[in-house]
Amino acid sequence: MSPGFWTDPVSGQVFTKPGPGRVPLPLPLVTPASQQALASQLQRQQQQTTQLQQQVQEMKPAWQDITNNLKNKVSVGAQLWGDYSFYTHTSYGPQLLTQLNPPGPGNNSFNSFDITRAYINLFWYPTDDWTLRITPNIYRTLGATTNQSFGRTTGFGSDLTGDLGYRLKYGYVQWNTPFKNLGIEAIKDDKFVLGQQPQPLTAWEEDLYGYRFVNLTTWNMSMASTFPGVTVQGPITFGSKHLQYIDYNIGAFDNASFHALEATNTKEVMARVSVYPLGARWRFDGLGITSFYDFGYGNVTPDVAQLPAVLKGPNSEIERLAEIVHYTAETWGIGFEYDWGRNAWSPGNMFSGAGPAEAFGLIPTLSPALTLNQSAYAALANALLNNGRSYQQGFNFFGHYHIPDTRFTAFGWLEQWQPNTQVQSNPFDFERIILGVAYQYNEYLRFAFDYQTILYYQNQYNFPVSYAKTFNFVAPKGFKKSTIPDVVSPDLHVFMLNVEYAF
Repeated sequence: MSPGFWTDPVSGQVFTKPGPGRVPLPLPLVTPASQQALASQLQRQQQQTTQLQQQVQEMKPAWQDITNNLKNKVSVGAQLWGDYSFYTHTSYGPQLLTQLNPPGPGNNSFNSFDITRAYINLFWYPTDDWTLRITPNIYRTLGATTNQSFGRTTGFGSDLTGDLGYRLKYGYVQWNTPFKNLGIEAIKDDKFVLGQQPQPLTAWEEDLYGYRFVNLTTWNMSMASTFPGVTVQGPITFGSKHLQYIDYNIGAFDNASFHALEATNTKEVMARVSVYPLGARWRFDGLGITSFYDFGYGNVTPDVAQLPAVLKGPNSEIERLAEIVHYTAETWGIGFEYDWGRNAWSPGNMFSGAGPAEAFGLIPTLSPALTLNQSAYAALANALLNNGRSYQQGFNFFGHYHIPDTRFTAFGWLEQWQPNTQVQSNPFDFERIILGVAYQYNEYLRFAFDYQTILYYQNQYNFPVSYAKTFNFVAPKGFKKSTIPDVVSPDLHVFMLNVEYAF
């Protein structure tokens, strides 16, 4: 059978007729068997192509795999507190909020915008057994303003006052399952925590109260909220519904807080136990009775603590006690607190907001007579509050009520505080009142408008020097009076607009 096609090898053209330079072009014979083989080959290629496409669709880039892994093991959050404050009347006294330092008497109508907290909360959960938390926070620096030399011929200007700096607030590792394999159902959720962490009372009470972004709690006015240490903590549950009947936090800590250098060869012990006699679905549910106790020492080195002294002042043993009865419902909550302390309120606490210049080793710009009177007042504060034998006592009532069908909640904190009950008619006794209303904009953002005051409830009087000397009062040089004049500070009044953003 003659071929049906011819080709020119030089040009590669194909012809249907023979001609000069053309040679026959053989073509494979198409048979049913060859058609079937070709179809099978095409089918195999199609299956391979489909499998390859499926494999490509299931392939994930490395970055996507890392992202999904981090999503389950890492949590990042943040928290910001700010306020605008208008002081109708300024005075000496403790801080109303952390890092608020308004000027003292004679500066009425002072006002300011403030940032009092800025956290970044980083959590890592490598396994269900372990949690790592790292939380840096912003704080207002009040440091040396002295210029610094650099080399033999160079100097730098230095002024830390008012700068916002970052420091470590929390840094701890948490073992979530130390009791899991003991077979004791009641404590299976309890934990060990090691590192720089919240002490047992303050953070817990802040959550119970709910408005820490507005004002400090009682013992947080003289004790930091965070200490390096180790704790065991958690709920104790019973029954088929696993209701919580006890919540506890017990630990040992440095005597120095998270923003101080540890100097002692001893440690501080703190414990909080909350009992829910009717059972609770969570840690703030229904009726609760909470006890807190703290025992520690002044943060001084051993060679200083061992020095003989009539009145040891800050070198003394320190105790704090809190007894709180509280009830939390769905739309409201109340609490009554009794506080007792020993050597737990110093001039540094009394004047943490603002105080006389002499209390900080400075010289005021006053007339000589007024300077001498104020120096005597500062020396009196040191004698009454820093003598190693002072006892504190306080009462406070706090609560909140959510107004139905609105985003508004009314709240308040009423407190009476005696910095040293051993003093008859102590000029530093005060009452603290906070009244306000909060607005919940969404789950992350809320506002509060509130009025705060510190009322020194003793009438103005002159303090006898002879009585002050029983507390080791040392008169400033040149002070010859038999009484210290006008020892009761004026009352403080401020209106605040607070904001909290947390996610």
